[in-house]
Amino acid sequence: MTIPVWDKPRRMPLLPRIFSGVIVVGILGAVGLSVVDLMRVEKVNATLPPPTPGQMLVEKPRARAEWGHVRASLKARLKQTNPLDLGAVWATRTGQICGLVDGRGSFGGLTGMVRFYSVDRIPVFHRDVDHLEFQHAWFECARDRWVRLREGSEEPGFCGTELGKRRCYTVRIVDRVRTVEN
Repeated sequence: MTIPVWDKPRRMPLLPRIFSGVIVVGILGAVGLSVVDLMRVEKVNATLPPPTPGQMLVEKPRARAEWGHVRASLKARLKQTNPLDLGAVWATRTGQICGLVDGRGSFGGLTGMVRFYSVDRIPVFHRDVDHLEFQHAWFECARDRWVRLREGSEEPGFCGTELGKRRCYTVRIVDRVRTVEN
């Protein structure tokens, strides 16, 4: 009895097998390299650890002294007659002071909480420098909260101010917190 041609098992030629194997190995290699690169990026951009108690004893007085100079510059720059409405303020490992402040505009109206960081004891705001430069510097501030100088709101805008706390409410959305104005 003869077996029809269409029922005979056929072997795949060697060249397509090699080609398929190279493609599979290439895809697995690309995925592996992507995972390694992602881990490297996450490690570089991770929040830095807080100081030890011994480091805090040395760094806190130094940071408070620096904050005194930056606060005086901030008060002079914003030309405030009333005390400054401050949010969270902290110092980084490099001695840079970062935080949020609510000031009055040139017409006397409140501006809402705005972010600042210091360069040579002078506060720098978003409008003072290029947008990308400010975002990069603020990212470095946000990931390096070495010494906390003042507790407060870390939310920019109206809802981060004292008046905003009374008029805004918090909405919780699956592990994220957002503040919404009434």
